[in-house]
Amino acid sequence: MSLRKLCRPHAGALLAAFLFPLLSAEAADTLPPAPRAADVLSLDGRTQAEADPVVANVDGHPIRLTELGKASDTLPDNLRTMSFETLYPALLERMIDHHVLVMMARRQGLDEIPDIKREIDAAVERVLEAEYLRREARAKVTDQAIQIRYNQEFGNRPATEEVRARHILLPTEAAANDVLAELKKGADFATLAGTRSKDPDGKRGGDLGFFRREQVWPNFADMAFSLQPGQVGPRAIHNEFGWHVVKVEERRLVAPPSLPDVRESIRQELVAQAVRQAIKQARAQLPIHEFNIDGSVKMDSLLRNPGETGGGGTP
Repeated sequence: MSLRKLCRPHAGALLAAFLFPLLSAEAADTLPPAPRAADVLSLDGRTQAEADPVVANVDGHPIRLTELGKASDTLPDNLRTMSFETLYPALLERMIDHHVLVMMARRQGLDEIPDIKREIDAAVERVLEAEYLRREARAKVTDQAIQIRYNQEFGNRPATEEVRARHILLPTEAAANDVLAELKKGADFATLAGTRSKDPDGKRGGDLGFFRREQVWPNFADMAFSLQPGQVGPRAIHNEFGWHVVKVEERRLVAPPSLPDVRESIRQELVAQAVRQAIKQARAQLPIHEFNIDGSVKMDSLLRNPGETGGGGTP
């Protein structure tokens, strides 16, 4: 029997996972909508009220199933793998605790304390900011947009050549020439790298793994891509770190990645692009006044807003 089946969660065990507001604003990289409990439940002809029933009532305030679904999305990964039905009792108890504590705080007037009101307003603004960006991104980050970006970046890209090489880094050209001489006499390249190379990768025989031409500095690339597997460069090449003796182990052609391979990275790129565009467009639609730390008007702000004369943060 698995540990998952032996350990049934309860409200106390999950309390630490919910010490902060359950509906906090997501970061930009989580802009797509989070799953809802109602998404898990199939309507099957039922009304929305039936699909999203009231699961508790605190002093007349209903708690619906979707609230528990949102709460489940804030759980640690090890708990999110458990079924919603298994988590339901603990989620319900914690949601009741949440509403009870909020109501008691309101009864004591905590929401009217100026510092707390400012924090509440800031939390509301974070939620609004995140939702605005989410909606802007959702409209732009579509399957079609992902396909277009994939076609642009990878659609016509030919297979890319890569080589797997080793190197031995030495402090002087004379030391490099000594190593080349030893290699010509039959010395093992990886062994020499382990004993002679100044580079930390000498411990693994100087193995650099596979790389493309553009991933290494030009002279090194010219040398590595001119050699066939098993060949050692006829001379050492120099850069600011020292003198490099190079050996190529393998060469290969790598096809462009498939859409499934890069779909998520493209999606994240498009989300970031949509966020930047939304911010830029929002800024363009509203007057913005900037001031220096002493309250005086910034000159570049004057140029952007002709006619601005005030200071002290009061446009």
